Amino acid sequence: MVLYVIGLGLWDEKDITLRGLEAVRGSVEVYLESYTSILMSEGYHGRLEALYGRPIVLAHREVVELQADDILAKAAEADVSFLVVGDPLSATTHTDLILRARAKGVAVRIIHNASIMTAIASSGLQPYNFGQTISVPFWTEAWRPDSWLARIAENMAIGNHTLVLGDIKVREQSQADMARGIERYQPPRYMLVPQLITQLLAASQHHAGAGAEGNGQPVLSADKTLAVALCRMGTDSELIVSGTLGELLALASPSVDEARADEAEDDADEMASEEQLDERRAQRAAARAVKAYGPPLHSLVLVGHRLHHLERDYAGMYKAPGSRWDEVARDVYGVTIE
Repeated sequence: MVLYVIGLGLWDEKDITLRGLEAVRGSVEVYLESYTSILMSEGYHGRLEALYGRPIVLAHREVVELQADDILAKAAEADVSFLVVGDPLSATTHTDLILRARAKGVAVRIIHNASIMTAIASSGLQPYNFGQTISVPFWTEAWRPDSWLARIAENMAIGNHTLVLGDIKVREQSQADMARGIERYQPPRYMLVPQLITQLLAASQHHAGAGAEGNGQPVLSADKTLAVALCRMGTDSELIVSGTLGELLALASPSVDEARADEAEDDADEMASEEQLDERRAQRAAARAVKAYGPPLHSLVLVGHRLHHLERDYAGMYKAPGSRWDEVARDVYGVTIE
């Protein structure tokens, strides 16, 4: 009687390890955690069941956090598998489940796998040169948390790179629906590279003066901070793009003609409310982000100032067209070895 906590890897049903597959096939119940991250391959649920030979219960947030005792009760009687995209210990929810299992005397076995934490090496930046990882949530008009900026500043102060994870919203309810007690879920949302950069720069500018050196400079700069966009890592459509934050943002920005056309369209629609116009602008931005970087999942690495010349060269293979990657690495980061 074991609770197996099994990493699925980054992409599809084939990324599971042989040890993990054996555990799944020997389990009486199989759950797939589906809110801290998800497999982006189309029809993944049915494909998992077909290959693994077991029915799989999609475990949304309310299942994992409110019905954990039911899962553990089953694991006390027979083998149960709890599947997690990536590596199973990359989210605190799973740590909590393991602690609760052990408190109840339920045996736990963890089967690891690849995750974004290991896939960052594909950027050419060495994993042991990374500092704290941060997560950036979607901002709203009334809620703009940015405590993560201090973690970036701490990493920058010692020259370490920072892995930045964008928000994922799956089976989320609007505040209005929750207030009315309506069980209705909004469409999934995934933070893409341009929105991630926009929020990073906005927070940095807002807190200008809280720089790593206390010199009144923003922690991040559109022109002087190097970054690497990581999109759909571990998949056949994996995309890596390097450049300054401003250059990466510009890849998804409208041209002058597109911006004028957008403005003209909005001005002509006299019946649209500000809320409707904001939604339309957000849809345009998302469409341009997907055109530039492809569909989710997206992450970003902020390059620390201990950048090694081999890291510069490797990550530089992915630089955006016309990027000043090498110049900024030399003039701002001090990487002078050719």
